[in-house]
Amino acid sequence: MQKLSFLFISFLFYYISFAQNPTYFKGKYVFPVKPDSGKIVLTGNMGEIRPNHFHCGLDIADKEGEPIHSIYKGYISRIKASTFGYGNVIYVTHPETEHVSVYAHLSDFSPRIRRYIREKQYEQESFEVEIFPSVEELPVTTKEIIGYLGNTGGSYGPHLHFEIRTIADFVLNPQFFYDIQKDNIPPKLFQIAISPLSSESRIESRYQIYRATPLATKEGWSILKPISAYGLVGLEGITWDMAQGATSTYATTKARLRVDGKEIFSFHIDHFPMYELYGMNLHINYKLLKQTGSNFQRFYQVDGNRLGIYKGNGKILVEDGKSYNLELDLEDVNGNFKTLFLTLEGKKPSFINNSKLITSAILSQDTDENTLIIKARYLKGSEGNIDLILSDNKQESLPIAYIQGNEAVYLYDLRKGVPLKIKSANIEMPFRKQMIPSGTNYTYKDPFMEVYFPNGALADTSYLDFSAKSSHFYIGKVYEPLIWDAEVKYNHKKNAIIELKKAFIQSERSKYTFSDLNDSTFTIKTGYLNDLKITRDDTPPTIRLIRKTPQKLVFQIGDYGSGIANFKAYLNGKFILMEYENKNAMIWTDPLTTETLSGEFELKVFDKVGNVQTYKIAL
Repeated sequence: MQKLSFLFISFLFYYISFAQNPTYFKGKYVFPVKPDSGKIVLTGNMGEIRPNHFHCGLDIADKEGEPIHSIYKGYISRIKASTFGYGNVIYVTHPETEHVSVYAHLSDFSPRIRRYIREKQYEQESFEVEIFPSVEELPVTTKEIIGYLGNTGGSYGPHLHFEIRTIADFVLNPQFFYDIQKDNIPPKLFQIAISPLSSESRIESRYQIYRATPLATKEGWSILKPISAYGLVGLEGITWDMAQGATSTYATTKARLRVDGKEIFSFHIDHFPMYELYGMNLHINYKLLKQTGSNFQRFYQVDGNRLGIYKGNGKILVEDGKSYNLELDLEDVNGNFKTLFLTLEGKKPSFINNSKLITSAILSQDTDENTLIIKARYLKGSEGNIDLILSDNKQESLPIAYIQGNEAVYLYDLRKGVPLKIKSANIEMPFRKQMIPSGTNYTYKDPFMEVYFPNGALADTSYLDFSAKSSHFYIGKVYEPLIWDAEVKYNHKKNAIIELKKAFIQSERSKYTFSDLNDSTFTIKTGYLNDLKITRDDTPPTIRLIRKTPQKLVFQIGDYGSGIANFKAYLNGKFILMEYENKNAMIWTDPLTTETLSGEFELKVFDKVGNVQTYKIAL
């Protein structure tokens, strides 16, 4: 037992001290592109905010076809040929260092690996394959050429996407392993925001996200005028980094926030687990992203954020009559940093006497985390108020929080109880949202749908809309990110008006096909909260011959409905491989085929609901 404990402690010490300590490996790993030249052009680095995720590695620009080298000895543990995502990608496991290196968007594999993957493609009769070779099948040596730089998958210019992960699938920052792209330019700060974090919070006397543009100074940036605030608030900002001679922008990888000289928060984007990749939507203010299109990084930690890159929670409790001096350091991977200086002045809001106002109409109701926001038109001179009818039939009257133009704004902390109805002097409306708890598996049910939220799908307790009509159903709201997929089981027998055998679900961001479709229900999984429309698709894909030579056929394929699912090609009844590039919708016969194509050629293209188009030609 003592020996086992000693071995475990030794392994743990190794893992903590070395496997996740990049400086230990400096000089051990060669660079994957031009390892002997030192001429490196980075077009992206780890931690950049991309749509719905953090960028997990380095983007290294070079000409298409440039050889790609394994950074260290090991074996290929995963390999995929695809036209989406990482495109053609190789994963090399390095047992000695307990790391995995990733090489994505390859134009091609090295001849030895290409032969291996071709064999699997013909076995499966599919261009798209994913293989997990054994330790003995594809060993590699340090600096061995394993592929060639390209533009396959979700790439829009020739480059290598390169990652280093632990065997536990934590992404590590590759720049810590190499002395590359050194510079002395600190990050830029373009705009800041102060956000309210409770129903009692105010910024400049309102419950609002207050935005300001900082003034550049020698030390960094400054907000010259103090910002009045009250209650719990958080600081956010738009920031990125630059480098000498580079046209690309990069991630600001470190931040430190001090209040009156005391550090209350920091983040360092140097590692995070791949399974929390979409937690990036909690690192930024997702609501501001949807409203403005800009990524405001939070310099405080919200509930449910499990990225593990933070120290402290960063939330600032502002009290009446007190001043708070904030200093925010923004730092890049090379240690260059500048500081933002700003002051918050505590100012308690004064509530308005309802007896002099009458609410003539409730204009809107919305939620922001646990705060219910009610806006109503008002008239002066008579009595009136807003009342909430709670689930236990108790009634709570709300004071006016503040007046904005010709609207009265009311705020309520939903943690006190979820209302059933909202009443004014002359109108009553139901509270339309359903409370969905976090931290547990939860299923919402109504006569038309069941929506299953697994533990961790929502960062915090959320208040969502659910509705169903004949051709679409709604799960919202749009400002609420899903960290993991929700599963929707929909009763189409009660509410659908179209035949579902040739139908799919269309949303603003994605298309979904049904699983478990039967006479009464279907199921889909969705990563977004939004309007989901049931859409009929009776139109088969299109096929157009673009070019024909004795050794090669090139086609353009497309589908304007559910999308391309698969394709198969045959020459004289025998399967022949076609390669596919979805960005230009081109497919072409196996480029390794040197023999003249002769006989009856047939191409079949299938969409995601089963429509098929066939093209035949005699060669």
